[in-house]
Amino acid sequence: MKIRADIKPVFKDGILGAGDVYVDEKIVIHNVKLIQTEKDGKTYSFVAFPAKKKGDNWDPIVMIKDKDFREELTAEVRRSLKEQYDLEKTPIDMTVDVRIYEKDETRAYVTINYGGLIKIDGVRIFERDGELKISYPYEKNGDRYQNVAGPASPGNRAKMGEMIIKAYEDKKLEKQQTLGEAPNAPGETGPDPSLADVALPWDKSL
Repeated sequence: MKIRADIKPVFKDGILGAGDVYVDEKIVIHNVKLIQTEKDGKTYSFVAFPAKKKGDNWDPIVMIKDKDFREELTAEVRRSLKEQYDLEKTPIDMTVDVRIYEKDETRAYVTINYGGLIKIDGVRIFERDGELKISYPYEKNGDRYQNVAGPASPGNRAKMGEMIIKAYEDKKLEKQQTLGEAPNAPGETGPDPSLADVALPWDKSL
């Protein structure tokens, strides 16, 4: 059987990665996880397959019946995770164009240009509970909303989010400076309030 895994790094709550496993491109197993745990002072990792909780126990939904096949599948999951992790360490070739648009929770709309070859419109920056958040373009499919395009993994989502928020803050500062609302740049000083009522030589009319 041919195995292909698409596992994205997670690194949260003991989960190293999660994703899908394809068998012969005919069967797909969703939500396969590589989990790390400690026992007797040693660190172990294992592949967990979908299961449902029944009382205090978990009943497997997917069970791998052959030991050799499970080892082969585990090796492919590890390989896929390492490949994705290495990819996430590479820089993101992306430029960000920001259009300030402040209405309700919305703060701006963003266009992403990736590698000079792919353009993604409709990225939205909004503020909720005092925190800036990012919404990527989506479409409604029946009663559900489905993303159209965006980051391929949690790690890339974090890196792209940092780039987008920085571009927004730079654009906002530029707008404030244009309107004369921005605070002084580091190292610059404004008028000395103590001199407000003092007539300086260049204030005198000739």
